[in-house]
Amino acid sequence: MAERFAGKYVIVTGAGSRKGIGRAIALGFAREGARVVAADIDAAGAEETAAAARALGCHCTAAACDVSVHAEVERTLAATPRVDVLVNNAGFVRFTPFLDLSEEASDRHMAVNVKGYFLMGQGAARRMVAQGGGGKIVNMTSISAEFSGEEKVHYCVTKAAVKSLTQGMALELARHRINVNALAPGSIDTDIVSSGPIMKLVEREREKSSIPWGRMGNAEDLVGAALFLASPEAEYLTGATLTVDGGATAGSLLPEDCRSPTRS
Repeated sequence: MAERFAGKYVIVTGAGSRKGIGRAIALGFAREGARVVAADIDAAGAEETAAAARALGCHCTAAACDVSVHAEVERTLAATPRVDVLVNNAGFVRFTPFLDLSEEASDRHMAVNVKGYFLMGQGAARRMVAQGGGGKIVNMTSISAEFSGEEKVHYCVTKAAVKSLTQGMALELARHRINVNALAPGSIDTDIVSSGPIMKLVEREREKSSIPWGRMGNAEDLVGAALFLASPEAEYLTGATLTVDGGATAGSLLPEDCRSPTRS
């Protein structure tokens, strides 16, 4: 099969986590021939992802980038010869009861999960417009944009904002042939979910039984959807949200299951 993204430059933010969605998506693009920039606030993690991509024969570079800092976003974009695809995946979450949530924690969630998407999305879109020929932007939201949950109201608010941001970007960028869509994972087994305190909150066995597909998702389950949204096959799709949740929101997601965390 031909490599769908051969010669394309793809930036994936939040690509440094070992079991993260960003790393899986970056490697998915690498397997399809893309020239990948793995960006993450964790420089060592980003380099690990880049090394794994290079082992697949892909041209991949690592970028240390806090997406909430304009100068770091601009530096990452400037170091990339062109931008054909952006996957806005960087995310931050700390589970805290609403009554205990600090202003600083709330601000950090907004800074990374919303401001970061705006900064990187705007910068990438400007590059795409200057280049001509359009482009693809995929914003990582969550089923938490639709269903709030205990100890993560601040996180859910940011994901709802990303859904709205996606729609607004899609409306304004369509004239430049830039597709902007969102990808909404359900409960995904990432590093944060595997940690002791969060695993206790998740109550994994109960959650598994609530998902029609019969299991919690993993990062690889998001790769095909991300590649599709960035591909020519999605040419007429913009402003949409593609939900990948094993059927959890098809009527079987019970209110108590909304306690389960998702993470970009």
